[in-house]
Amino acid sequence: MREIALAAQLKNKSIIEYLYANVKSKIDFCKTILTCYNDSNFAYLLFACDEAFIAPCEQILSDIIIEYIESVYKVNYLTEKIKNPLCDSLTFTAYIKVLALFDKSTDESALKSILCFNQSFAEAGQSISANETLHLDSFFEFRLNPLKKHWDNLAELSSDNIMLFNSGTFVDVIRFLINTMDNLVYKIKVVINGDHYCIYNMKNKNARVKKIAECTNSVDFITNVLNSCPNYIDVYLNTGAECEAVSFLSNIFSNRLKVYTKC
Repeated sequence: MREIALAAQLKNKSIIEYLYANVKSKIDFCKTILTCYNDSNFAYLLFACDEAFIAPCEQILSDIIIEYIESVYKVNYLTEKIKNPLCDSLTFTAYIKVLALFDKSTDESALKSILCFNQSFAEAGQSISANETLHLDSFFEFRLNPLKKHWDNLAELSSDNIMLFNSGTFVDVIRFLINTMDNLVYKIKVVINGDHYCIYNMKNKNARVKKIAECTNSVDFITNVLNSCPNYIDVYLNTGAECEAVSFLSNIFSNRLKVYTKC
């Protein structure tokens, strides 16, 4: 059996919970042991798989750690660095999210070279070998420094210009960034019932529909939509329901978003 342990300080337990939930949903195909627990100082994720499934399981684990860094850690980092110039929180959240996604390919390439499961610590200093524990707090604090310098430049450039923005300018900038980014999925379908949002990934014209997320507030809903970076969006809305989040997304995606009202 190949064993890997990940740890985070208890105050950062949400990291382990995120990894556990996302890894668990993707490893049903192989003989894998996955569990998480806490002691008085740390939260742990323990991962073990059969020798025959080492490569795909390690790839899944690596991909999900990278996904967390790109979609959660980087967003939090930029939010701390860039101060909100009194625009509404929904617009500012969307702006930070799109800013974080804009150079995703650069981040992903760098992270793949930093995070490696098949070399020893002695050889690479940053990879994870059998029966070793990767302390994520330390990994994020020190191993991401080259990326953080790039993020700092991005935050500084944004901060130099952001005070000149108004709400309309923010939307224009978000729209520009979205239009220059590669689409991650062909189309998403959104079903809205009151404050409940279900998002489905259509992938391509012929693919089976797959649920991406369920949200109960507009900020999480918009964040998940932007994270998918879809080419097209179909929104199914209850009759007579007004939705600020949909209006906001419509301003960004324009004719790429269509709203259907249920009868």
